[in-house]
Amino acid sequence: MALVDKQRDGFDRRISRIKKGGKNTMGSLEIGPRDEDRAKKGKIDNTVRVKRKRKKKVDLNSGATSSLVLLAVFFGGLSMFVGQAASFHFFQEGGLVPLQLPEAMATFLPYAPFVIGGLLALAFGWTFRLMTGLKFVALAGGFFATSYYKLNMMQAMPGLYSGFFSEPYVKAVLAAV
Repeated sequence: MALVDKQRDGFDRRISRIKKGGKNTMGSLEIGPRDEDRAKKGKIDNTVRVKRKRKKKVDLNSGATSSLVLLAVFFGGLSMFVGQAASFHFFQEGGLVPLQLPEAMATFLPYAPFVIGGLLALAFGWTFRLMTGLKFVALAGGFFATSYYKLNMMQAMPGLYSGFFSEPYVKAVLAAV
């Protein structure tokens, strides 16, 4: 009789742990006929089973749309700025990759910031899931706004531009305006 009481105590402790959701439990306890048995027309018997808990789905794109739109505008503008700085440092005389292009090919060089910045904007959009609807429009808007207002931003923040480009370049661009 002592063994039966000992087993019964262990069973009762296990049941109470399952009900509390404590350690070494896999879910909630259900006692009664299974749902499959209810669907069958046959003998329904009571069984004890452990119902598995469902994992919560995490939606990475569940942030507030307004904050993601602002982030998309920022990433778009940052992409174009980096594209401008990268093309300046790559393709100028004495740069990392100075190009000696014929006249026919040199007409395409002003589009280099758009290519470099566009690839970076697409990488940001794909990484942060900004490639749908309003978020993509905001990403493109920030990208093209930085391109369009380059001279205005250069006049407003010449120190920033001279830090990323060069002082003679910034002075030459501002003098041309």
